Amino acid sequence: MSAPLRRALLALGPARSRLPEPVPVPVRPYRADPLRRRAGPAPTDPEDLRAAARRFGRLGEASGVPVWRLWPSPEQLREAEAEEREWDPPLREVEAVLEQREREEARRRKERAELVSRSLAAMPARVAAWRRDREAARERARAEAARRQRLLAEAGLGALPRPGTPARGSARAQELLEDLEKQRRREEKKRRRQEREEAARSALAAAEAAAAARPLPGTGPESGESAPRPTGGSS
Repeated sequence: MSAPLRRALLALGPARSRLPEPVPVPVRPYRADPLRRRAGPAPTDPEDLRAAARRFGRLGEASGVPVWRLWPSPEQLREAEAEEREWDPPLREVEAVLEQREREEARRRKERAELVSRSLAAMPARVAAWRRDREAARERARAEAARRQRLLAEAGLGALPRPGTPARGSARAQELLEDLEKQRRREEKKRRRQEREEAARSALAAAEAAAAARPLPGTGPESGESAPRPTGGSS
């Protein structure tokens, strides 16, 4: 150590000796006094069991609440059991419900697969029926066109103009064709009405004949003959 530094420390020595020395103070942790609960006033509504239960939970025996009043009644127990069965059913019931659901799903899948199989098997027949219906519709259209042409030919107007050609006399031909159609429908209605009237007359005649052939009530087939008298000696 150099001489100047030694001299400086010696000069500061008496000054440091005049500073107050720190006094060690023992450290003690702070502990608060325990909370002293005081029994408050009794509940205003003695029938309020929820308030009584909260009071007993806070104050214990100092609340003055009889413990036996806090137990649930038989009705409350039954309601609690029913609610528990509804929202938290037993494991076996849950498994039974899941199995039933799986069986139902499997049954629906099987029925759908069978329906698809039947539909695929019947597809050729349906396609053939559709083709027959289409051919029948085309045949009816051709027959209708031929009938219209025949009506026009009978009226002496020739044929209807083709699409895109000037319609000379087409309005007159169309009116005449409509008149012929109306006349044909009237004749068809008249023929059907005559057939219905003829069928009604035939049915009425048959009913009258059956009624005439049936004997009157209370008379037998041999009502004209006298009934035979019993034979025997009179006493």
